[in-house]
Amino acid sequence: MVTSRTIVGAFACALLSLTVSGQQRPKPDKTEVAPGIWLFRTASYGDVGLDGNSIAILSRDGVLVFDTNGTPAAAAAVLAEIRAITDRPVRYVVNSHWHWDHWYGTEVYRQAFPALSIVAHEKTRAMMTGPALEFNRPGIEQQLPGYIESLEKRGADKALIDADRFFFEQKKNVQHTFPDVTYSDRMTIDLGERHIEVLHYDRAVTPGDTFLYLPNEKLLITGDLLVDPISFALSCYPTGWLRTLEKMDALDASVIVPGHGAALHDKALLHATMDVFRVLLREGQAAKERGLDPDQAKAAISPGLHDLMVAITKDDPAANQAFQVQLVDWYLHRVYDELNGPLTDAIAPIPRT
Repeated sequence: MVTSRTIVGAFACALLSLTVSGQQRPKPDKTEVAPGIWLFRTASYGDVGLDGNSIAILSRDGVLVFDTNGTPAAAAAVLAEIRAITDRPVRYVVNSHWHWDHWYGTEVYRQAFPALSIVAHEKTRAMMTGPALEFNRPGIEQQLPGYIESLEKRGADKALIDADRFFFEQKKNVQHTFPDVTYSDRMTIDLGERHIEVLHYDRAVTPGDTFLYLPNEKLLITGDLLVDPISFALSCYPTGWLRTLEKMDALDASVIVPGHGAALHDKALLHATMDVFRVLLREGQAAKERGLDPDQAKAAISPGLHDLMVAITKDDPAANQAFQVQLVDWYLHRVYDELNGPLTDAIAPIPRT
């Protein structure tokens, strides 16, 4: 289905030279994960924000960009790097899902290339245009400014305050630029010599997760369906997510580019993540049948996940804590939600821990 294109106002030319609100983003780290295919990873924003990966697929007929970072400034920094590599225009942007850190920079590409197509799953577009904006509203209107004010009152480091305020200003002033091409199950983009499969298997992290598979390059680009090292399970769809990963595993991929983190050259993280999901689905159902609530179930199940946790986190203490919260706790709460009845597309609240 093709929807009407969102017309955005002209954005300041200074943005495309990387200067925004008196600051600029550092150059992203770039890696050529396959000939002519580049992964861009950007630094975090103080202690309040981070960017998803952005991937540029170059061809003789133009460029496809998969995910556009979390702020216009970060997208501008990535676009400057793309322009240094090729003079071909960006013809497609593909948004993986509705999480802000993967699409809030899209306005930069629309400004630079007005004729480009912005592609997403139909449910992702529906989430972006309403529920996602409401989900982010408390952070923009209350939480971020309140936190920055608390840093100022505590006399925190000025560089930290400036970085946090810059992030806040970026999110507050973004020109939301929505997809104008949507699909339901799959679509194919043939761009020059590139054959690109745009795929959605099931509700997984969100209702409309999109990933890319390039069969000629044996390259899988996952968005947040897989994150290195720890996937983010808030408001996920447990059974559909596992089913999606199993189907992705069946693809002949030699390189996997996750939604965050470095490119992967084997399927070890994919397999370990699927194994965690299998344990949580199986043991979560058994715990519920015994009358345990999700927190009690987590306490009972977590010791048995130790070896899988270490395989994923390398036993780093901070990563272990993140594993317990953003993967085990959040996924397990959604296992209970799924067992209690059909899940809707609504964004679930963050479980209290």
